[in-house]
Amino acid sequence: MKVFFICTVLFLFISSTFSQQKSNHADIFQVSGKVLEAVSKQPIEYATISIINDSTKKVINGAVTDKKGNFIIEKIYKGKYIIRVEFLGYTDFTKNISINADQIITEILIAKKTNTLADVTVTSNKHVIENKIDKLVYNVEKDITSQGGVATDALKKIPMVTVDADGNVELLGNSSIRFLIDGKPSAIFGNSVADALQSIPNSQIQSIEVITSPSAKYDASGTGGIINIILKKNKIEGFNGNINLSAGTRLENGSVNINWKKKNFGISAYYSGNAQLEAVTPNGMDRVTTITSGSNRLLQVSDANFSRNSYKSGIGLDWAVSKKDNINVNFGYNHFGNQSNGIIHQTAIQYDIAGNELSNINSLRNYTNQFSVHTFDNSFAYKRKLKKEKQEIEFSYSGSFDRNNTYYDQSQYYATSSTAFAGAHSFNPGKENELNFSVDYTQPVKKDVLIETGLKTVLQSIISNADVFMLNAATGNYIIDTTQSYSSDYRRRIYAGYVSATFSLFNSLDIKTGMRYEYTTSNTSYSNAANVSIPDYHNWAPSFVISHSFNNRQTIKFAYSYRIERPDFRDLNPFMNLSDPHNISTGNPNLQPEIGNNFELGYNKSFEDGTNINILFFFQRNSPDIKPFITYYPTYKIGDSTYTDVTVTSRANISSEIKAGTNISMSLVMNKHLTIRPNLQIFNRSMDNPFETPSHTSSFGFRANINATYVFNNQWTAEAFGNYNLGMKWQGRQPNMYSYTLAARKQIFHNKGSIGVVIVNAFNQYIHQGILSIANNLVTNSYRDIPYRSFGISFTYKFGKLKFSKPKESENYLYTPPTEN
Repeated sequence: MKVFFICTVLFLFISSTFSQQKSNHADIFQVSGKVLEAVSKQPIEYATISIINDSTKKVINGAVTDKKGNFIIEKIYKGKYIIRVEFLGYTDFTKNISINADQIITEILIAKKTNTLADVTVTSNKHVIENKIDKLVYNVEKDITSQGGVATDALKKIPMVTVDADGNVELLGNSSIRFLIDGKPSAIFGNSVADALQSIPNSQIQSIEVITSPSAKYDASGTGGIINIILKKNKIEGFNGNINLSAGTRLENGSVNINWKKKNFGISAYYSGNAQLEAVTPNGMDRVTTITSGSNRLLQVSDANFSRNSYKSGIGLDWAVSKKDNINVNFGYNHFGNQSNGIIHQTAIQYDIAGNELSNINSLRNYTNQFSVHTFDNSFAYKRKLKKEKQEIEFSYSGSFDRNNTYYDQSQYYATSSTAFAGAHSFNPGKENELNFSVDYTQPVKKDVLIETGLKTVLQSIISNADVFMLNAATGNYIIDTTQSYSSDYRRRIYAGYVSATFSLFNSLDIKTGMRYEYTTSNTSYSNAANVSIPDYHNWAPSFVISHSFNNRQTIKFAYSYRIERPDFRDLNPFMNLSDPHNISTGNPNLQPEIGNNFELGYNKSFEDGTNINILFFFQRNSPDIKPFITYYPTYKIGDSTYTDVTVTSRANISSEIKAGTNISMSLVMNKHLTIRPNLQIFNRSMDNPFETPSHTSSFGFRANINATYVFNNQWTAEAFGNYNLGMKWQGRQPNMYSYTLAARKQIFHNKGSIGVVIVNAFNQYIHQGILSIANNLVTNSYRDIPYRSFGISFTYKFGKLKFSKPKESENYLYTPPTEN
């Protein structure tokens, strides 16, 4: 029956599930009611309600309470039954009932358990993926194929999220994502999102939240939405922790987490480190360019050596000063870096108009690139509960202070000579600071109406300097090039305010709507680009979510959000990166912000056995849109130096980008041992670009993955995961990608520890990435063979005595939005 329903949903799209009709049979009735906490009389969400036959003692039907504590159980035949209510940490409620008509139980009061459990492990039946009305939650600690990996590995498994071979992330096909850690921004994402995600081990992540239609309480940044990484925080009283170690042929990491909590005070600390071992990445390029006198062909072949390393540490304090006052303080230190080096074999061939070869020059280019980041994060939040239930005010601060360094060195030789005829090296230190100050106030107006409002100020500053030295071939000395060297000072201020309302309408619609206002000012100075002026701009950002829940665990929602992507410092910085003189990259100080309008229609259906199906239709329009853009120049002058046969890559505003498509994800509980989670994303992307001919392009996007989990017993679990991404069109064609992972885990030491193995791309040493780039007078075919095969083993051990205490609802990240204003 379950399979039939799922097929019906997929091919007829819930044609009849939206209307629920009560049976005409005279002996079939329904039971409804409301579950409340005995002391506070507040509704209990996710309590389990069971109807049990009084004679056979078998469960015949059941339900789960909604966020208001309500439940409805249909199709109950006339007779005698027992109703049972269960909720973790509370005493079970049972009552004998006789059904001969529809029954309404006004209030069911359940009380907290008062006993203390000593030296026990508390477990949960939380699913790997949880679909909530405003977000999707991926519980990383339940995923064994991500064990021993990093945040990038977990993101690949999340519906709606796509990760390419380099670790670049897209959400519903959009790379403009606002990344947060525990609901707060961090400067580590400002330098390289891919490197930052590679520095966060999965052993330190509790869950990842994906929010495609954020409310007005969130910053409007990120036209694709928000991904919030929740680090592990133990709400269990006592001293406890865990140790995680993994070693493999490609990735190694280790971490330790320690928690201590007594009554109203808790402290947690962590340290982790990981390394991506050095590996060789074969790559090459074949570029043909057209000039008035003929054409040029540039061939490059190289074996690049690449490695990456990182470590993280932090400490957090949570203090419930009183029943109404709470203080939360966090400090964190992060480092990550990478380096690559190799020798590029180059062949430059020149042809005349008739195709005759005029010259053929072979050369070598030695290169080294290094990049490192050190970031200190800190935050403080004070929350005060006022007289009314849910009436509260919160003052919060977060700061992120980043120090980064970029270095490159390259020298060129003719194949017949050991003396360099050209070369350059540059050292580029920078500072990136971000301060966030906010105040948020929540006011309940009446029983089902909640008003939220707040103010926020964001202060950003980026200071960067670069000294570029060019080789004087005649003397063999490197001399500073003042035309390429530069200093910059970039300052941005964002002033924001919002108001949001949550309420019910017609007793059937749950609505959350709001408006956010953001005013942005930017001031900058570049020593080598005079009179750069970035105008101020302001944005009104409305948002709303309308949802309706049906009796049999079905929900439909419609959402809209206005989003903005401000060009970052590197997009704006006109510094010329000449680490490859034939492929130069630079910023564009004239970029305008990207504006997004996102619409969603979603449907979710849950079954009693844990099976879940989620369908999302989405429409996104960005206008203007920011895209990297390639331009070819036969000759290109920078200061006193002239470069030949050059492509320059910069960021540019195109007129618009429109994406429309669907994402279908399921969690299919086949039996008590096997669960399968497939995900399919299909969309069309069309763009209007005044810089290209033709100016309008359209392409088809397809992403799919599937995860299978098999539980042999309470000791052994195995998983398999496969992923495929179809490359998109943009000035050519981006590469396709596929990967697969196998994993197994065994519980040891009476379930306090586990040992696991992970195998990635066992039969393919490399992921082949073929890229086609097309621009005016330019066609480039390039490739990279990225080393991806790996074999790894991981070990986890939990220690400490635990005492169970139910966390406050406001402390649960899975039910409360992050604290970002």
